[in-house]
Amino acid sequence: MKGRHVKPRHRSRLDTQHGQALVLGLFLVMLLAVALIYQFGVGQVVGRKARLTHAADAAAYSGALVQARALNMQAYINLTQTAHQVAMAHLVTLGSWSQFAAAQGQQFVTFNPPAHVIGMMFGAQHLAGYAASARALALRDMARTGGQLPRLFAEHDRIVRHVLLAASEAVHQSMQRARDQAITQVLEQNFPQSAVTQTALSSQAGSVAQPATVVPVNYPADRSAPLSWVARNHLEKPYTVRYQPTAGDRRFLEDVVALYDFLDARDHVRRNSWMVQYQCPHLRHELRRRGRTVLDSNGNWQSTDTQSYHALRSNQYIGCYYREYPMGWGWIPGRANMPGADMPYSENAPDHFGEIDFWRWVTQATGWNIFSGSDNPLANSRAVSGKPQWEGGGLVPYYDVRDVYRYRPLGFTITVKQHFTDQPTLVVTASAETFFEPASDKRRYRSEQPGMWHPFWQAHLISNPHKKED
Repeated sequence: MKGRHVKPRHRSRLDTQHGQALVLGLFLVMLLAVALIYQFGVGQVVGRKARLTHAADAAAYSGALVQARALNMQAYINLTQTAHQVAMAHLVTLGSWSQFAAAQGQQFVTFNPPAHVIGMMFGAQHLAGYAASARALALRDMARTGGQLPRLFAEHDRIVRHVLLAASEAVHQSMQRARDQAITQVLEQNFPQSAVTQTALSSQAGSVAQPATVVPVNYPADRSAPLSWVARNHLEKPYTVRYQPTAGDRRFLEDVVALYDFLDARDHVRRNSWMVQYQCPHLRHELRRRGRTVLDSNGNWQSTDTQSYHALRSNQYIGCYYREYPMGWGWIPGRANMPGADMPYSENAPDHFGEIDFWRWVTQATGWNIFSGSDNPLANSRAVSGKPQWEGGGLVPYYDVRDVYRYRPLGFTITVKQHFTDQPTLVVTASAETFFEPASDKRRYRSEQPGMWHPFWQAHLISNPHKKED
């Protein structure tokens, strides 16, 4: 029972140690509370920054998507311009066809040349075609000045010049502004209680310094903390630029027009089967059909359609030659006043050759080849003298990717800042770009160069190309 008895001196020592474990425990609890508060604060900062990062990524992607839509719109406008040019080529061709048919109908009813001669020389098929032209006399007014075809032509020209060109100008001028508006709207939707402003780009280049993480003092977070952002383009100059039509553009349109048989060359020659002149037994009477739809060097659509009966003649002065009898003609010059060198004609061609021989007038007044030629110069002369005046015509400028940026994407980086009162400003960056990538299951367009002629522009996020390596 000795353990039950403690000396008074030892008992006083034990009394002085009462409560020390409690102090240590309280200290440990305080440290734990501080650690918990710190971790909670860090979590708040991480949460704020994650939210801001996600919003910045969404804003950057939306901005790149707006750029892609703008470039695709330019492509659609250019394709629509091409479609209107093809329509205008069809209209001038219809105009020359209608003139040609009406003129041939007039020649048929006046027996110049007689229908039975055409049938005897070249067969029933050509006779039937010649006779059918009598029903086309009413088509003459369609192509005359103020007629239905020139009115449609003028409407296409108005759309090309005053609608599509203006739309292309607007897309070019507003692309970056529309991108910036989309970025601001996305940030506002992600932070509806905060004011969002766009600031000017600083002249200092380089990456943005990230501030150290500081535990916020206030809870809950300040949801009305204002945001500011700035965009930095990866390219120095505007991505698209206005181009004037060139010879290459004319060749492109000619290649497109070549897809339509109606606009193809209408050149045919039919010869009779028997010998006509013993002085030139290898030559025959010819029925020459000529027709062509062309885009001249001024970007102006023209169409010519003629047909002539070339009767083989011979005399002691010049030997064998072809006496031309125009059967049909039509020329729609657009804005051109003179035909091209491939369309021989004379402004002073007689209405008839009762007072002068055909061969004599040709040799004296023209340089036509009436011995072995392939044109219808007299019919051309009739077409030029009766040409209508159509308003409009000509190619217009267009927008395309700047040559030096042909194989570079259209990228940018945005820096977004959220300004808090209880901690340093949060800063995040996001980068995105618009790029050209043909989309086709059959790889049909894989060889296409980036440009404003195919709507294959897309958008995606990228890593910041200007961020410095650690």
